[in-house]
Amino acid sequence: MQASQNWRWVFNPESQQLSIELGDGLVHTCPYKTSKLISMHAMNAAFNLEDAVAFQEMFDVLSSYDHWAPAQILQVSLNHVIFKRFGRPQMPQSWHFQQQTQAPEYPLQKGALVELNSGLTSATFVILNLEGEFAECMLLDKRMELSEIKSLAEFEVVKVLTNRLQASRLLQSASPKNADGSLRQRA
Repeated sequence: MQASQNWRWVFNPESQQLSIELGDGLVHTCPYKTSKLISMHAMNAAFNLEDAVAFQEMFDVLSSYDHWAPAQILQVSLNHVIFKRFGRPQMPQSWHFQQQTQAPEYPLQKGALVELNSGLTSATFVILNLEGEFAECMLLDKRMELSEIKSLAEFEVVKVLTNRLQASRLLQSASPKNADGSLRQRA
């Protein structure tokens, strides 16, 4: 899938809802509370080049794995662009996650799949951004329990120290594909 110049950002101040109009009657509604976003005002604006590049990079990375349906990849990629463009800066929440003694065997970079372990459960995340020793990561599983009273929902974004990141279990079971769709050999 390719980002289109016809895609539009729409914010409705009455419903306090941000969405992306994809054309042909398709609309992607932002899953984030307005408290997680910068101050919004009535808007109907085109996707810009930076939005399109951010969307395409994430879409291409996630498409290279044999794990998600195209509709799921589209959702994650659109939510990545929403958070990149409109997400409020976050304070790290590393205390929710166990420190790792071994770093993943692959380079930590934007789009890398990683696991975070709360001590109650482990879940799959994708790295959205790296800044020094911190990573912003989006939850790809449906839910993750952080404590008896706190949990994360699918697509929520957390900022953590990189020493909390561990190799994704999905990388052990799914082989990334080459651009032509053939399976890539593991090193």
